[in-house]
Amino acid sequence: MRARPLLADPDFLRLWLAGACGATARWLEMLAVGIFVFEVTGSPLLVAAMLMLRMLPLALFGAFSGEIASRFDRRRLLLGTMGSLTALSGALAALASLGWLEVWHVAVGAFLTGIAWAMDFPVRRTLLADVAGGARLGAAMSLDTVASSGTRMAGPLLGGGLYAAAGMDGAFLLMAVAQGFAVLILLGLPAPVRHASARAAGVVGALRTALSELRGLPTVQGILAVTVVFNVWCFPVVSMVPVLGADRLRLGPFEVGVLASMEGLGSLLGALGLAAFARHGHFRALFVLSVLLYLVVAVGFANATDALLAGMLLFVLGLSMAAFAAMQSTLTMLGAPEASRHRMMGLLSVFIGTGPIGFAHLGLLAAWLGAAPACTIIALEGLVALAVVAAKWPVLRRAGRPAVS
Repeated sequence: MRARPLLADPDFLRLWLAGACGATARWLEMLAVGIFVFEVTGSPLLVAAMLMLRMLPLALFGAFSGEIASRFDRRRLLLGTMGSLTALSGALAALASLGWLEVWHVAVGAFLTGIAWAMDFPVRRTLLADVAGGARLGAAMSLDTVASSGTRMAGPLLGGGLYAAAGMDGAFLLMAVAQGFAVLILLGLPAPVRHASARAAGVVGALRTALSELRGLPTVQGILAVTVVFNVWCFPVVSMVPVLGADRLRLGPFEVGVLASMEGLGSLLGALGLAAFARHGHFRALFVLSVLLYLVVAVGFANATDALLAGMLLFVLGLSMAAFAAMQSTLTMLGAPEASRHRMMGLLSVFIGTGPIGFAHLGLLAAWLGAAPACTIIALEGLVALAVVAAKWPVLRRAGRPAVS
């Protein structure tokens, strides 16, 4: 099985485990913050705004993060990022413990966390690709999705349970512990052997280079376009899970955590299946069909009035998320020359950063019409957008390994 030699590599294992620790903190924070903000304000718009602030740095700094990753020691960048997150979570835990935590503190924390998240694709995932090599790239990204998906299940359970038992101080404290473990794990990672050193062009020049290279990479263009569809019209739906759980399904914080964890369970099982069975010839079809399935199922989830049915539909959303997440990075790196990968991953961060548009759109609709109608409307809009992208980039519908132009 392809997973065994990768996980037997100590460098890959360190990066994989550090990613799992960081993802646990990420998903825990998303749910706990959503519950906290909705309880304090009663505003679906502000709940969506927290995730919008988390994703905004991807749009603002994503392109530059790829160039930064090419110029500096990625190990040190990763250590610095995780160390900063540990300190931030500890500070927020202290504010919550003292009873001083306000919504604006959480908002600032979300934005700073988003800056760190913007470094994940061009730094940690590129390091994973370097360790795995081209032949094992699909398996490496699928395994990374396994870690993210497993923590996507555990994070909401921990977040809901901790929020119910210990409030936001307990949630932030566990985040700090998870991020601190990531730092300890990464201390044993050796410095990368090679770095790009084209300093003369500058960051803006490097961005121009990336956009120029993108013109000759139709597969990557299509992947980035589908990424916009997912982040503007799909991903914002998850921000409404605390709202729909509390307001429509009448669930408490722990039950909302259980509900949200169903998406993580689906994502985990989907990622395990991808790691075991996915082949290069299936990658593009899996990528596009996963977004299609997500949008269709999101309509059903938004209108579910039974907690069991809502959980089953979230499970299917998780399966779709796993296929999208694994294939997104894999296809981007397979569709670009090795020397351009860090730049394409930086651009990928930028296109993921279009998410705040979707969160703002959903939040305003939810404030006007309610969470369920808002989720339904953006899912239907997403189906139209996906059809346009599939027509514009027919390369996404072709079977076979992505070709590098």
